This record gives sequence, C-alpha cells and structure tokens, in this order.
Amino acid sequence: MEPSSSSSTAPSSPAHDNAIFSDEPARASSPPSSPPGFPWEKEEQTPAKVSISSPTRRSPLKTAFSLLGKRKALDRVCENARPSKRSAPNSTAKDAEAKPMTQMQISVGQKVQQKCKTCGMSYTASSVEDRKLHDKYHRQNTEGFDVGKEFVAKSLPQKIFEGAREGDAICEVDCFDNYHRKKKAQTVLEVVQRELGAVEIEEKRLWDRDASNKEPIFRAYMYIRGTKCVGFLLVEQIKDARRVVESVRVKKTAAKTEVQGKTAAEALKARKRAVEVAERIAASEPIQLSQQAHRARLGVSRIWTSPNFRHQNVASSLLDTMVKHHERGIRDNANTGGGSGVESKRPSSSAEKAGFIEQRADSIDEMTRGKEDVAFSQPTESGARLARRWFGRLYGWSVYVD
Repeated sequence: MEPSSSSSTAPSSPAHDNAIFSDEPARASSPPSSPPGFPWEKEEQTPAKVSISSPTRRSPLKTAFSLLGKRKALDRVCENARPSKRSAPNSTAKDAEAKPMTQMQISVGQKVQQKCKTCGMSYTASSVEDRKLHDKYHRQNTEGFDVGKEFVAKSLPQKIFEGAREGDAICEVDCFDNYHRKKKAQTVLEVVQRELGAVEIEEKRLWDRDASNKEPIFRAYMYIRGTKCVGFLLVEQIKDARRVVESVRVKKTAAKTEVQGKTAAEALKARKRAVEVAERIAASEPIQLSQQAHRARLGVSRIWTSPNFRHQNVASSLLDTMVKHHERGIRDNANTGGGSGVESKRPSSSAEKAGFIEQRADSIDEMTRGKEDVAFSQPTESGARLARRWFGRLYGWSVYVD
C-alpha cells in the first residue's frame, strides 16, 4: 500500500534554521541628531523605571557648547582701582548692594603727584605749570631769594649790619620802609612759612605799629650774601614768656653721675658722658615750661636758613644782630633823651684804643643781658636745637605763645 499523498508533500513553511532570524525585527540605522559629548561627560545608562503616576524626565545631554555658554564674563581690570570684594556666603543685603570703585584718572604708568626731597614741595610732574612753579620755589629755597643789587645799597645806614663773613650784610625791614622793600621781605616770609609749615601772618598785622609806643610790631632781618637772601628772621614785640625747665628724667641722670673718688680725667669723662646723655634726653622729650611767667620783649616768630648755607653761623648772626639792634635802640633813646636831638661827642682814637677791652667786655655783658629778653615761639626740633646752642644751655631759655 502506498503512502498517502499528504505525508509525502513538502512543508509549505521555510526550514527551521531560516525561521530563527525572522523572529527579530530589522533595525534601521540613522545619523545622530546632535554632536557626541566628551568622554568624561557621558553619563552611565541606568534602566528606566516605569511609573504609572508620574513618568520620568530625562536630563538634557551636556556638551562642550553648553559648558562654554555658562562661563562668566571677565571683570574690567583697572590699575589704580581696587577690586570689589566677593560676597561671602552669609553676606547681608547691604554688602550685596556695594558698588565697585570707579577710575577717576587716566593712569598710563606715570606718577600722578610727587614730593621734592630737597625743598619739600608737592607737585604734579605731568603739569607744565606745576613744574615751573616747583623750579622757581626750589631755587628760592635752596639758593636763596634774589633781592637785587640795589637792596643793600638803598638801605638806611642804621639798618645795615655786618654778617658772619666779609661782604655779607644783614638788613632790617619794618613798617617804616617803602612798599618794594616790604614786598620783598614778605615774599621771603612766604617761602619760610611754607617750608616750616607755619601759620600765615596777615599783611596788615605784619606791617602794623604798636598803639602804645608807636614802634613796629614786627621786624624782619634779612641775611644778604651777594644779591640773594639766604637767611631770614622775623621778630615781634612780646610782654612775657616762660622758661624751659629740666625734666625729672634728666635730674635723675645727673644725680647718678658721681665724681668723688675718681681722678681728674675720669671725672671729666664722666661729666662729658652725663652732658651727652642729657642732650639726647632733652632732644627726645617734649619741652616743659615753668608755671611762672617773666618779662620778655623780643619774640623769635620765624627763623630760617637756606639749605645750601646752613652750618655757617647765619642763624646765630641774625639772632646776635637782633639783640644788638634792640640794645642800640634803647641806648640811643636814653642818650638823646627820647629824641631831644643832642649828639654826643666822638672820643679820640687814643681813648678808643685804651677802652677797647672795656667796650668788648661791656658788649658781652649787653649780649648776655639782651638774651634774657628773647623768647622763641614754640620751636620745632631744629629750632630748639638752635635755641640751646645760642643760649649756651639746655634749660633756662624762654618760650612764648604767639
């Protein structure tokens, strides 16, 4: 019996080996929609969790363009403007509202303002007018103020005195001089006050007279060398002053100095060391004044010497001339009986030679007595050093308040 036809026919479906690939759908390849990120920016893929209530939200992919877009702009840099402080994590609202500083001047590396080490004047180097003004003031300060060739020649004989060197002259200027002489003295005074940092004196008060005795309130003594004024002294009339007293520290230092039981050389060295220590203490400590005032007539208001002519006895000569002029005025008033016009006879040459030693001793005594009428107006460190050297002692000289 032959097999049936249904069993002998071939199957209508393909073979089993080919049917394995038909179960998976074909995948189509497509180009990426955005550039790939950097390797370090790739996030790890985690299986998505299915949630019925709220579907998950995928974070946007980080790329190089997104990172560059989030960079902050650089702050403006100014050379002479301080950067604003960064706000702290716990900063208040007031600190957050602080505005950065604004540059008000253009700076290209130059110095805006500088101070001269010699004359002490501050000026702007970039300004032509400031440079010219500084050059003029610098010359007046270091080389002296030019008063002209005829300043000494046109001075009255009773107002001219000898200087420290041959050829130098000291001229006195007061309210009785003409306008041009007073103007030159006032110009020098402006230079002196600017260097010393002193308070300016009004022109009306500077050339005024005392109501009681009709004498000038101020007298200016100008030290002339050649045609330039290299020293200046301004004196005013005063009524009283107070003496500089010794400090407690100096007294203790002097008490420790013992000379008993020592040789003459050792005692001399000990005294010398004590004087040096006392001078250093006096220069370092503030000036102490006595409680009781005494009578004084001459007040040293301003005294100045040009820097190029210091340590040449210019200031000492001005002070000595001030005392001599004051004593001569008192002596002339006494001899003339207050302006009676009677002239004294000039002594013979033999009498002058015989009394030369006596006159010299009298002049020294007059100078010593005249110094007792002199007081300094709250001197600076250099002024106090000058006063101690001129009076010849550390203490006992006078100071007045102007």
